[in-house]
Parts: sequence; structure tokens; C-alpha cells
Amino acid sequence: MFPEGVDVVRASTLDRFTFATSRAVAVLRDADVDRAFLVTRYPAAVVDAALAAEGRWVILPAQDALADLATVGAIARIADRLRAPDGCPWDREQTHETLRPLLLEEAYETLDALGTGDSAALREELGDLLFHVVIHAQLAREAGAFDLGDVARSIGAKLVRRHPHVFADAPLAGDLYAQWERIKKEERAEKGAEGSVLAGMPRDLPALYAAERLLERAARIGIAPERTDLPLDVDDAEQVGELLFDLAALAREIGVDAETALRDANARFGVRVRAVEARAREAGRDLASYAPAELRTLWEATA
Repeated sequence: MFPEGVDVVRASTLDRFTFATSRAVAVLRDADVDRAFLVTRYPAAVVDAALAAEGRWVILPAQDALADLATVGAIARIADRLRAPDGCPWDREQTHETLRPLLLEEAYETLDALGTGDSAALREELGDLLFHVVIHAQLAREAGAFDLGDVARSIGAKLVRRHPHVFADAPLAGDLYAQWERIKKEERAEKGAEGSVLAGMPRDLPALYAAERLLERAARIGIAPERTDLPLDVDDAEQVGELLFDLAALAREIGVDAETALRDANARFGVRVRAVEARAREAGRDLASYAPAELRTLWEATA
């Protein structure tokens, strides 16, 4: 009767995150059935006919695999179909490398949508980003490396591990950022990866954004270098923007590529942060144990 199989669930535990319509679903009426949820996944007529039937069970028939697109699983099936031998020629010839610029473009389009406050545009751009996650996972599955389930498992485990105060009922010990950094440090140690607070910084970030992230990460371990004296008082976003624009104009005037110049400054800053971390390791101390004055001395010694 149900060649695709049947899922049995309780009305009291309908889960919108795992609910699938590609198989028949038998819902036990141990509570009021959530019609509002079901009509987001089935035609209203199908839901109403199932609810009208008497008995302890609400039987919902299997839908076509692509009839219910409200799941990541459906998008994964689409990616698999596009990459099939008789799929789309364009999708079949894509690689991780050829998709790199497209992924970056979609990320910027998502940022644009966030900036406009247009929820419909944001929904669409998030969908484009989601497809990139799915298609890269599909490529990895074909190569025998990992699949979309592994991607979900990895980020799920990381989120749970990094939020013990939420998922493990553990008390928040001190500063949230300090706890976050401690957990990340433990993760890097388990992997035998670089122990620097700067580990994992993407190389292709725009220089200005990268500078902000570098300073943010350094601040987590108490490093806050003194700024070069500015020629004017700057205390709001408009003035900061004007100053940055003037610096770009100055760079152009003297023939300096501003992006490259800031990338080089970022690299020099990263070298100094790692040097401070190395000196602390040599001394057998954690940077968190240094008083501000000690840290300043350590920072100046790496100049």
C-alpha cells in the first residue's frame, strides 16, 4: 500500500525540521493535529480530506519528491539530479574551483539584501547561498569525501559544543567571549592545528573587513594596539566614513593600491600577534594571565 514506506509520528511531536512528504505519513491523534503546519507542506485539500477521516490516525499520502520543496533534502535531491549523467550540462561541468567566484557573488548579494531590509529579497538570496552549500556537498559526495549530512553533523556538533551554557546546562563561567575562545583553543589542540587566536582567518576577506576581524580576535586575548594619531576628532560613523574615503583618495593620489596596502598592514599585525603568543608559550603562560601592562610590554617587544 505504501511502496515508498511510511513515517509514523504523533500529532503532539510533529517536527517541522524533520517532517518529510516523500513518504506516506501516519499521524497518531494523541493531540490536536496542527493543520496550519500541514498546509505548508501539502495542498490544503489533501490535508482537509485526511483530517476529515475518522479514526485515531491521519493518513497523508506520499508526495512527488519535488512537490515539497520546503526541506533541505529536496534541494539536495535537485542538486543530485542536476549532476546526474542526463542532468544539466552546465551543472555537470562545475567544480569547487569554478563555483568560487559565484559563491562570493551570492554572499555579497545576500549582504545587499540585508542592507535593504527587503525580506523577500533576503529569502531569495539565502536560498541561493543554501544551494551553494548543497552543491559543494554534492561535489564532495561524488568525490567520496563527505556529504550534506556530514556538513550538518559538523556544524551541529560545533554549535552544541560551543554553547555549553545553553545545551549542557553548564553555568557561564565568566566572560562569554573568554569561554568561546577557550573552547576554540581546545578544539584546535585536539586537531593538532595552529593554536593562534588568528587561526582560520580566511585569506580572501576584503582588507578592511579583515582588519576589523583581526582587531576583534586580538582583543579577545587582551591585545589592543594604540592607534596612530588621527588628524581630526572622529566620533561617529559619518566621520569615520569620510576619513576612510580621504585615505582612499590619498592612496590614489600617491599611486598606492589601498586594498594591497591594508592587506600588508594586516599581515604585519598578524605576525606581531603570533609573536606575542609565541613568547607567552615560551614563558609557559597563558595570555589571559598577563596584566594589561605586561601585555603592553610584550606587544612593544615584538615591534
